[in-house]
Amino acid sequence: MSRQATAKWCNMFENGRKDIDDAEREGRPSTATNSEIAARVNERILTNRRVAVVEIKNKLGISHGSVYRNTVKHLEFSKFCA
Repeated sequence: MSRQATAKWCNMFENGRKDIDDAEREGRPSTATNSEIAARVNERILTNRRVAVVEIKNKLGISHGSVYRNTVKHLEFSKFCA
């Protein structure tokens, strides 16, 4: 963490901040990392264990990063074709 970021956090806690969690923000919520999408990604992978990220991305209409996040973080696959 940079010196500036550390100073900013110290200042926020000195001014009364109590936790380190992010506050709710406006904007579009993430829609590509829910359990329904994870289940669809898992189904594609179990159908063909050698399926590439690009193929899943095109079939489900989500980004490359979302496919990767679903497979590695939510489904806990350690190896995956690029």
